[in-house]
Amino acid sequence: MDWKFSPLQVLTGEVQYSIVDYRKDLKEEVLTTLANFNMDEYSTNFYVDYIYTLFYWLATNQTVLTYSRFIAERLPDDLELKKTLTSTEFLYSLELDNVNFVDMMRAILTTLTLGFLKDGLSIEDARNALKNTVGFSREV
Repeated sequence: MDWKFSPLQVLTGEVQYSIVDYRKDLKEEVLTTLANFNMDEYSTNFYVDYIYTLFYWLATNQTVLTYSRFIAERLPDDLELKKTLTSTEFLYSLELDNVNFVDMMRAILTTLTLGFLKDGLSIEDARNALKNTVGFSREV
């Protein structure tokens, strides 16, 4: 995805770009990528969530290896693609191909967190507010 603005512009407040906007753009990108696979809505939503979670994970300075372990514990063993989806080689390729998405996620998360702190929330309350805004946190 090529935005007409940079993560730095989001971080400085020059451009308003929310986590909702980000998720919408990410979903469009994933759907475009998966268009030739003729997947049902449930399957495409799974992949959007998988990628969103990966990019969040990387944007919060966690490693591909820890994501692989995290997701392996949560995917059913009988899932046909489990081996691929937890492969560090596959995850590293996603990371390398999507640095822009990870950087943008990092800028959004930082902007949200700073906004919560500026509003007077404690660090713990800011973390909870971020979790509620983003939809989850990387607690393992």
